[in-house]
Amino acid sequence: MRVWQTVAAKESGFTMIEALLALAAAIVIAAAVPALLSVRALAPEPVDAFSRLEWRLFLQQLQIELNETKQWSTDGTALYLQKWSGEIVRFSVVASRAELIRQVDGAGNETALRHVRIVSYRISAHGLFVRVTADDGTVCESFVARAF
Repeated sequence: MRVWQTVAAKESGFTMIEALLALAAAIVIAAAVPALLSVRALAPEPVDAFSRLEWRLFLQQLQIELNETKQWSTDGTALYLQKWSGEIVRFSVVASRAELIRQVDGAGNETALRHVRIVSYRISAHGLFVRVTADDGTVCESFVARAF
């Protein structure tokens, strides 16, 4: 009993160094967990074909464009966005190049999406439905919402 009391009297708890080392180890483990969970095998996409990554990027850019727009209209295959500055932005397909292009006031041919055969737009009160058919027959649909 006396031995136990002697040992207990000498051990009064963790030292500051032990606490800092334990905290550092916990932080390293916590930082590594998300990286380990996001590891996945990515199937390589063909370089010269319709890309889902480009599709998602196009949708993000279109949403930004839509939020900067006073009003929008479509004839089904072309989208017209009237900016607050008065500029008219047009998205349409150039069949000979199989590209969806962006033009501002009828000028320029900025490629917005490659390997596109058909695009259709349908307007709703709070955004826009976009449907794209790629060269390889892949069909992608999405709703692009306006923030306000």
